[in-house]
Amino acid sequence: MKVKKRWIILMMAMTLIAIAGVFVGEPKFDCDWSIISAADVAWLITATIFVLMMTPGLSFFYGGMVGAKNVISTMLQSFIAMGLISVLWVAIGFSLCFGEREIAEYEEHIREKELKS
Repeated sequence: MKVKKRWIILMMAMTLIAIAGVFVGEPKFDCDWSIISAADVAWLITATIFVLMMTPGLSFFYGGMVGAKNVISTMLQSFIAMGLISVLWVAIGFSLCFGEREIAEYEEHIREKELKS
């Protein structure tokens, strides 16, 4: 079995990223934990569980709309999209929803950008 060059390059890139992650320090957060409501976080987790349970059903639904040859590919795309959206939520969404200072700075930046153009 011959391994293609692009898979070797991809594996090397992922290995380098994993090794670099060992040497990067943890970020420091100066968050006021008193403003995060337990009820908000509980509802957020509940809604997330519902969405994660819905994804396999959605992939079967989309799989039924394509030919038999493309079912696995369509299901895989649904799961990859779920993973990508999860990472984006952790990286961007949570601070936009629950971080008051970050939201104000983001909105101010957008308004300044709109006024300049």
